[in-house]
Amino acid sequence: MNGMLAMSEQERRCFPFRPWVRRAGLSIVAVAAAATFALAAMRTGERAIWVYVVALWIGGLKVFLGTLQPVAEADAERLIVRPLHLLGARSIAWPAVRGTEQMQGGDRLIVYYDTPRGMRFVALNLNLVKGRREFLKLIDERLREMGFEERIVERSRYLSRPV
Repeated sequence: MNGMLAMSEQERRCFPFRPWVRRAGLSIVAVAAAATFALAAMRTGERAIWVYVVALWIGGLKVFLGTLQPVAEADAERLIVRPLHLLGARSIAWPAVRGTEQMQGGDRLIVYYDTPRGMRFVALNLNLVKGRREFLKLIDERLREMGFEERIVERSRYLSRPV
C-alpha cells in the first residue's frame, strides 16, 4: 500500500502557508499602525476613518496570525484546512469527504464533506499553499484509494465516488 493508508496514525503531513502570505499580513499591520499614529497625531474624530483603520488591524492580524499554523494538514484519519477567510480550521474525516472540485489550471480547491447538519464545503486558495503539488497529489491518492474517480466537466475536474 502507498499513500495515506500506509501512513501511520501519528504521521501527519503539514503544508505551511507560502512565506509571502505572512509578509502580506505584516504589511497590512504596518499600514494600520502608521494610520493609527497619524490619525492620533491629527486628533481626528472621524468615525468612518477609525472604522477603516480598525478593519485594517483586524484583517492584517488575522492574516499574520493565521499563517503561524499550516494552511493544511493530513494524516491517516483526516484532512485539516485553515483557509484565511474562515475563523477556524475545518477538520474533515476522510470517510466524510464526498468529493472535490478544481478548475483545470485553477487556483481553488473545493472539498465537499458530510456533517451531522448536512453536506458542507470548504474552499482553499491553492496559491497560498507551500507544496501545492504535493498537497494535491496527497489528496488525489487518498481519494482514489477510497474508490473516488476523476470526472472532467467542461473546465472543472471532479473527484467523487462513482454514481
